Amino acid sequence: METLRGIVLRTVKYGDNSMIVDLFTEGRGRLSFMASTSRTKRSVRNVSFWQPLSMVEFSVELRPNGGKLPRPNDVRTYYNYTDLPFSPVKSTLALFLAEFLSAALREEKENPSLYRYIESSLQWLDMVESADAMANFHLAFLMHLSRFMGIYPNLERPDHYFDLLAGSYCDRQPPHAHFLRRQEAQALPVLFRMDYPTLHIFRFSRQERMRILQVLNEYYRLHVPNFPELKSLEVLQEFYS
Repeated sequence: METLRGIVLRTVKYGDNSMIVDLFTEGRGRLSFMASTSRTKRSVRNVSFWQPLSMVEFSVELRPNGGKLPRPNDVRTYYNYTDLPFSPVKSTLALFLAEFLSAALREEKENPSLYRYIESSLQWLDMVESADAMANFHLAFLMHLSRFMGIYPNLERPDHYFDLLAGSYCDRQPPHAHFLRRQEAQALPVLFRMDYPTLHIFRFSRQERMRILQVLNEYYRLHVPNFPELKSLEVLQEFYS
């Protein structure tokens, strides 16, 4: 038996009384579990633990030879959101972040630094009050997430073009469609200096914000194997329009 902490990425209904829960755990990376959804009083309470981005602690028996999906025991939340579920802006961002992380961390192994980054970022979002900071949160989150995933772009020596496929600058137009031209390319070093304490300083139009998000999404699709199209991206675009 092990005691683990994890952040819920997604749930999938399985049969009439169960669901498969995908989590990113602090000590074991991404794992899948089987949880009950039967209508007993205890099960209904347990289902509430498995909302996307919930931070849970539980005990579980992990067998090295695999077999059936393990069932977690003694589940409890170790961080209770105070504002995120009730704020339209934050809950919309949470919907997007949950789907994004589920796609980006599909094969992620144990990575405590990455776990702590996601954990502290979600807690910061839960507590922040500035509307400008909320509007830019997902942009900064995705930029700095790339560092913990080992795909942070090389932003040294800005040039006429930025090759999204190579993740670096170049002085000639790349022989493919995945690049940024001079104006956008030279703005990257400034954008990547954006962090949570300075989010409110960066003022973007809706079009600019969506363009940044489109570029970040394309970058991840180029560098994370089998990264899918995100359904919640369209929801986020409509929300900010």
